[in-house]
Amino acid sequence: MSFVMKLHRHFQRTVIVLATFCMVSIVISAYYLYNGYKQENELSEISSEVECGDLQLLPYKLMELKAVKPIDPMRTDPIVLVFVESQYSTLGQDIITILESSRFQYHIEIAPAKGDLPVLIDKNKGKYVLIVYENILKYVNMDSWNKGLLDKYCIEYGVSVIGFHKGSENSLQSIQFKGFPFHVHGNLGVKDCCVNPHSPLLHVTKSSKLDKGPLPGNDWTVFQINHSAYQPVIFAKIKTTENLPLPITKNALHATVVHDLGLHDGIQRVLFGSNLNFWLHKLIFIDAVSFLSGKKLTLSLDRYILVDIDDIFVGKEGTRMNVNDVQHFILVFENFLHAKLNYREDLEPAAAPVPVIVTKLL
Repeated sequence: MSFVMKLHRHFQRTVIVLATFCMVSIVISAYYLYNGYKQENELSEISSEVECGDLQLLPYKLMELKAVKPIDPMRTDPIVLVFVESQYSTLGQDIITILESSRFQYHIEIAPAKGDLPVLIDKNKGKYVLIVYENILKYVNMDSWNKGLLDKYCIEYGVSVIGFHKGSENSLQSIQFKGFPFHVHGNLGVKDCCVNPHSPLLHVTKSSKLDKGPLPGNDWTVFQINHSAYQPVIFAKIKTTENLPLPITKNALHATVVHDLGLHDGIQRVLFGSNLNFWLHKLIFIDAVSFLSGKKLTLSLDRYILVDIDDIFVGKEGTRMNVNDVQHFILVFENFLHAKLNYREDLEPAAAPVPVIVTKLL
C-alpha cells in the first residue's frame, strides 16, 4: 500500500515539474516573440512618437545598412530611360524638365501596358544607367516575362529604378505592391514635412527641420514600412483624421519617399508618394539620380554669383549710385573676401569691375 502511495506522490511531483517546465517555456517563448515583434516594429513605433525636429533620435544610424552589389557606372551609358504615361503627361514633362535643366541625357518611352521592352543592351554594355517610371504601378504590375528581363538587366548592370505613385481617385486607397513587403495608403493630405538625416541619398538636399504647414495637394501616398531593407527619406504627418485606414494615425511620422536598399532582390529603388510639385521632391529626385547612377549623373556643389556693375558709373552724378551705395557695395565684397570665398575681378574696356564669386553649398 505504501508503495502505491509513494508511486502516486512521485507521479504528482513529475506532473508538477512538467507543468512548471511548460509554463516557463511558454513565458520565455512569449518574451522572445514579443521582443522580436517589438524590434521589427521599432522604427515605426519610434517614428510615431518623435517630432520632425527629433529625427536624430530615430534608429537609422544604429542600423547596419548592408551594401548591395556596388554600382559600376562604367558598364552603362550615362543615359536615363524614362517611361511616361503619355507624351504630354504633366509628371512626365516635369521629370524631363529636371533632367534637361541638369544636363542629364535621357531617352523617353511610353510605358507599355503589355509588350516588349526597348533594347537595353548594346555590344555587351548597358544602354541606360537608371530607369524612371512616371507610374510605378506600370513597373510593379508588369507581366512576369518582361519584369524578369528588366530585373535581370538591373541586377547584372547595377541599374536602379525610380518610381512615382500618386492617387487618382477620390476615395482612400490601401494596397500592397506586388512583390514588396509593405503597404501604401493613398489619397491623403499631409503636413509638417522633414528629411531623414541618415539617408545616403542626400547630396544637394540638406537635412533640417522644415517649417510646419500643409503640403500641396490631397493625393499623397504614404508607405507603411517596418522592414530594415527599406529606409524612409522624407517624413510627413497626416493632415486630417477623417476616414483614415486603421494602421494610419494622425500624429505619427509617415514615409512619403522610400529608399529600397536592394537587400531583397539586389535592385535599389526610390519610390515617391506624390509628383514633383513639392519643391523638396525635386531636390530628392536630383539626389536620387546622382546616388543611383553612381555619381555619373550629378550636380556640382559649386555655385557662381556674377555681379555685373557695367556702366553704373556712367551718367549724371546721383542718378545711378550715390556715395552711400558705393560704400555699401565695397563693404559687401569685403565681407565676401573675409568669408574666404573665391573672388575674381575681370576688367573690361570702358567698364567697371565685374566680380565673380564662387562658393560651395554647405
